[in-house]
Amino acid sequence: MDLSSVFHLAKSHMAYAADDKTVHLRLQTKKGLLKSVKVIAGDPFHYEHKETYEWVSFANEIMMELEGTSILHDHYFMALKPTFKRMKYAFILDDRYLFGTREIIDLEKEPTLKKNLFNYFNFPYLLDSDRFKAPDWAENQIWYSIFPSRFHRHKNASSFEGLRPWNDLEGLNNNVKYGGTLKGITEKLDYLKDIGFTALYLTPIFLADTEHKYDTVDYTKIDPEFGSEEDLIELVEEAHRRDIKVVLDAVFNHTSVYHPFFMDVVKNGKNSPYYDYYTILDATKPILPFDLEDLKTKDYKEVKKILSDESLNYAAFGFTPFMPKINCDHPEVSKYFMDVALYWVKKANIDGYRLDVSNEVSHTFWKTFRSTLKAYDQNLYIVGENWDNSNPWLQGDQYDAVMNYGLLFPLWQTFGTVEGMPQMDALTFVEHVNLLKVSYPKPVLKAMYNLVDSHDTTRILSLTNHDVDRFKQAYLFLFAFPGSPSVFYGDEAGLDGDHDPFNRKPMPWDDLNHDLIKWFKWLIKLRKTEDAMRSVEFSIKAEGNIISFVKDETLLLLFNLGTSDTVILDEPYINLETLKKVTSIHLPKNGYMVLKKG
Repeated sequence: MDLSSVFHLAKSHMAYAADDKTVHLRLQTKKGLLKSVKVIAGDPFHYEHKETYEWVSFANEIMMELEGTSILHDHYFMALKPTFKRMKYAFILDDRYLFGTREIIDLEKEPTLKKNLFNYFNFPYLLDSDRFKAPDWAENQIWYSIFPSRFHRHKNASSFEGLRPWNDLEGLNNNVKYGGTLKGITEKLDYLKDIGFTALYLTPIFLADTEHKYDTVDYTKIDPEFGSEEDLIELVEEAHRRDIKVVLDAVFNHTSVYHPFFMDVVKNGKNSPYYDYYTILDATKPILPFDLEDLKTKDYKEVKKILSDESLNYAAFGFTPFMPKINCDHPEVSKYFMDVALYWVKKANIDGYRLDVSNEVSHTFWKTFRSTLKAYDQNLYIVGENWDNSNPWLQGDQYDAVMNYGLLFPLWQTFGTVEGMPQMDALTFVEHVNLLKVSYPKPVLKAMYNLVDSHDTTRILSLTNHDVDRFKQAYLFLFAFPGSPSVFYGDEAGLDGDHDPFNRKPMPWDDLNHDLIKWFKWLIKLRKTEDAMRSVEFSIKAEGNIISFVKDETLLLLFNLGTSDTVILDEPYINLETLKKVTSIHLPKNGYMVLKKG
């Protein structure tokens, strides 16, 4: 038997503290390789004297469960409670092979090596301080993501120069000003509360030169287009009064070229006290190939054309000349951002931060960031913008969660159509979901910020080619997956849009899809009232075009990716949308159903 695919990594997402008494173990093997996997585990120091001293195991060849099958692998799982919070452990494969940390032993040939603890994996000690802990409130939120300039202009808003009429979409781009404000968000809190949203994430609101505000000029000032400090304080107070959390966007990877630090570097070069705050590529060349005053007056496209070639003499976010990367590991920069973060927590009582381009900033900085914020308030929520597997940031010492793009992409490729990405059938989707399931510890999955679109992507309604049935399938699965679901502003009201800038259209207040809003109210109520919808425990399988998604062994969610089909149930269920009891169902093309045992 080829056992080269058998894999386990100690002290990782495959061996972690689930709570202060429980360790979760996982083992990965080639798909279909094994018939059974068992675990031997015991305290490394627990021996009893019989004829000789013998090691005592508290788990003696206990069967692991098959947690799921992904594209290439089977994944096995077990929860154990070490008697003395520490353990040595090994895996028994097909009742013959012992898989340990150093070698695989054929027990038929070498049975005396079965309890050789030098070949056992080690979980040294279950320390509560090392355990991943996100704020308790983060697990059960219904997020609403807002792009402030395009959400709502409050009724007494003063007009800025060049303000576009709200519903005028002609020539839409990122520089068009529609005049959304913080007061405008406050005025719509009752709308959000009525639908059922419990937490807001606002894209950047600090002083910047663009409408998206990801090029910060001053981290200590609210952009006057959005309002004032008092407006933010009022928004948070009014949101909290309605039991709605508020999280702000922290853009610490880069600044604007117009930030005072960078402008001083441009003006004074090496003589600037901020020179080492940024990464200048060639100290013998000027920072910019033109005068500082020209930068203020040149057309955006002209500047970008000049700086987008090899003449760009500083590290920038994605070669974007207007966003020079700032060195967060510089002690003064680090202190500056810690002060900024605490300032808004103290000033406005916000509930946490979403961290922009967070995987380009050092782990050292984020560890300091977390310790600084958590020392002030353990309940602050820290969520990173990472698009890939993010376990290195989710060890309990940096983030509480990431934006779960690992879920977003399979949802797109199954319920939508994405150019340049293969379409997934039911089985392929199940395999990708199972891979995501085993990629993170269960406590991490519970804290995740889950999304199906954002200000950085095409909207899901456009990805489904305006097929509302597929749109609903995608959102229903999102709401049933472990973690907290997020709705990008306007999705609930039927807002569509291709990639930036068309995904950032003004909220269609005069043309809301009230039928869709009514459906979201039902979906959110379902999420809040059915414990199984929020559970981290699930299994998923595909039968032809039908995806069966079982939550906590009590809820059955069905998704049909093909033509109409009849599903025969093995016991009576209640349809939670019609509240009727069913034993067999007709599931239409692109249909879904949420069933509860009973």
